[in-house]
Amino acid sequence: MAGWKTYFKKGNRNSNKKEVFYYNVEDYDLTYLVPKRILAIVSLRFMKEDSKFKRLCWNTFYWFSFGNLLIAAAQQFINIVIMARNSTLGESMDILRSLPCAAYAYLAMAKSFYYVAKQDLYKNLVTELREMWPKGFVSKEEHDIINRAKKQLMFVTQAYYWCNISLMIIFMVPPLYMAVKRLAGYEAPWMMPFFFWYPFDPFQPIIYEVALCLQTWLGTTVVLSIVSGDTLFCIFLSHITTQFDLLSLRIRKLFYVPIDDQLKRTYPLGVYSLEYFNRNDKQTMKSYDDKEWEVIYQKEILEIIQRHLALIRLAGDVESLNGFQLLVNFFNSSILLCFCGFCCVIIEKVTEILYKIFLSAILLQTWLLCWYGHRLLESSIGVSHALYCSGWYTTSNRIRKVILIMLRRSQKAVCVTTYGFSVISLASYTMIIKTAWSYFTLLLNIYKK
Repeated sequence: MAGWKTYFKKGNRNSNKKEVFYYNVEDYDLTYLVPKRILAIVSLRFMKEDSKFKRLCWNTFYWFSFGNLLIAAAQQFINIVIMARNSTLGESMDILRSLPCAAYAYLAMAKSFYYVAKQDLYKNLVTELREMWPKGFVSKEEHDIINRAKKQLMFVTQAYYWCNISLMIIFMVPPLYMAVKRLAGYEAPWMMPFFFWYPFDPFQPIIYEVALCLQTWLGTTVVLSIVSGDTLFCIFLSHITTQFDLLSLRIRKLFYVPIDDQLKRTYPLGVYSLEYFNRNDKQTMKSYDDKEWEVIYQKEILEIIQRHLALIRLAGDVESLNGFQLLVNFFNSSILLCFCGFCCVIIEKVTEILYKIFLSAILLQTWLLCWYGHRLLESSIGVSHALYCSGWYTTSNRIRKVILIMLRRSQKAVCVTTYGFSVISLASYTMIIKTAWSYFTLLLNIYKK
């Protein structure tokens, strides 16, 4: 909780003249609090500096866990096939109860494998975004952008983490409670958190306890792997969108426009021009001719173009890391929403509440990914709006031509896609809900017949 309190302290320093705001890289590192905590648990330590021997030990443990998870997913699949062959849909609801857990296991394996296969790209993203993070004193407008993004990100990652931890506890605790109760000498049913196929009877003394502990460990690994992947995706996109917003603010303040009868001091462009005038030596600015202004603007524009291209490249890196995972994730979400909704409608037992919670978690996860994808779209388009709203009309023809090229490029939205199939946005979220509803109504009609 120390990191949480530190984050919510307002980053300002009071002086006699005005309120100023200060940031450093520690504020940036704090946004990775949740994934750092989780990745260390699931043996993925690319965000930590370990010795070669220690890294070898952790890597060995990771591949051991991955192998067990692969076997567990195969056991779930075999169990589903056996149940499907031996019973009808109306007689065996266990099939539908097994599918969400099996789908989550395969998704967790895909996410964790990408961590290992592309850990250098993850490290590069973390490093480059750290270098872009504002250091030192910032303006009130910059502080508002950074602080709002940080508050949203910290709230989302913490809430998403604890939501999934609660879901994990709800699934894992009842079988463990029954096992402890039975060990204490009370009568209790034999329960397992998941439906696995075993070539032997798992409900035997000692064998049952070992199988239960193994399922609990694998279930924890699955949930934490998915949470770490989703939170890293949100963190990367949050930092990229923040940089796009800061770049848009910088562009609005780029050109100096003299205050006159047409441009009032209270207009946004008038306020920015006054700030520009006050930041620089007034006599020197008045002595600049058109050629000198052009040189100054060219230098600023070059830095803006370089930053814009870097952000586009980083967004592409995020897609290369998450594109296939998102495709699998959204396909899974459509199927899982259908099956969880079906279980909630059909099952008339206490376990109905479990699938309502599962359904809520899937809806939250899908919305979270789509919302940050939508934020990336909006912030990248905001660069073109900032260019148009700047004082470009007071510059030379040469600068105007450069601005026109920048405007045309920035009108093409930067986005993350599901491996090229669809753009991640709130429109995608709507499409997933519609698809899940179609599957649900089809399955319900088949069941009634």
